[in-house]
Amino acid sequence: MRPTEDSFHALARSAPWRWMSLHFRHRSEATTRYGGEVEAWVERPGRTRVVSADAREFVETGLPYSRWPERDRRWPHLAAPTYRPDGLVAERPGDGDVDYDDPMFENFSWVAMLDPVELSHDVRVEAPREAEVAGRPVLRARVVAGPGYEPRCGGNCCELLFGEAGLQADFDDPSRVPADLRGRVYPAGYDVALDVATGVVVRCLPIGGDGRAPWLENDIVDAR
Repeated sequence: MRPTEDSFHALARSAPWRWMSLHFRHRSEATTRYGGEVEAWVERPGRTRVVSADAREFVETGLPYSRWPERDRRWPHLAAPTYRPDGLVAERPGDGDVDYDDPMFENFSWVAMLDPVELSHDVRVEAPREAEVAGRPVLRARVVAGPGYEPRCGGNCCELLFGEAGLQADFDDPSRVPADLRGRVYPAGYDVALDVATGVVVRCLPIGGDGRAPWLENDIVDAR
């Protein structure tokens, strides 16, 4: 896979069709309450098991804000996207046709990292390159959200690229921004790595800012 902005965008929209079972270790500011790292198993469609460092176990089977009852759900692996010649997805079926989410743990950044479609458009991809994370090939780049960025959950809540563009996704009228969200010092961008085989975000680390921006790391153990 050539490391270009176009291939990065395409890999980010391809994740729902590149894996069905995922075993990984996850770290983020949200997991500090669980000893700093959790281990997770996601079985598509619709099951996530998480074990914390102190041996607490969480099993999630409900999808966040699903549009349909269980019997009517249409899963991504049963819907055909449009593929590019390189095997990546050129165009996905619309959100109104497919239930894309996996069960959520802690917050919507978990959902977004497993299907990072929000990184497939309206984000600038700088210096894309081939690299490795936890012994697996990745596409890695500096990524900057721009106007039109559409996070899975914005408003400086759970977007992958925490910043002004993510805030504006929920508050297009500046006068509606709550006072406690104004005047923040945001990262200049994010160091993002996408696992080539799965499309999952394995690194999303802020560049600059005031040190309070969200971050996440995943080490994939196995994917099928």
